[in-house]
Amino acid sequence: MGNPVQTLPVGAAALREVDIIGVFRYDGYAYPAAIQLMESGKFAVVEEKVVTHRLGLAEGVRAFTLAGKGVDETGKPVVKVVIES
Repeated sequence: MGNPVQTLPVGAAALREVDIIGVFRYDGYAYPAAIQLMESGKFAVVEEKVVTHRLGLAEGVRAFTLAGKGVDETGKPVVKVVIES
């Protein structure tokens, strides 16, 4: 499952005060249920609060830059960036 040796910038994570949780594997069967739940609209309010930036596919580089910096050009915190096609 991927590269057996992973490099993790622990110092950067500590500075941003994020929690890092390791996962051995995922349950591929959960995707249809998760998609159905999101389509139901039950998480619309949560998504509205968590997704702070929506960018088009052409702005992919900017999306990754924002996610990496944690704040946008105006100083607004970047929580979740969604790239839309």
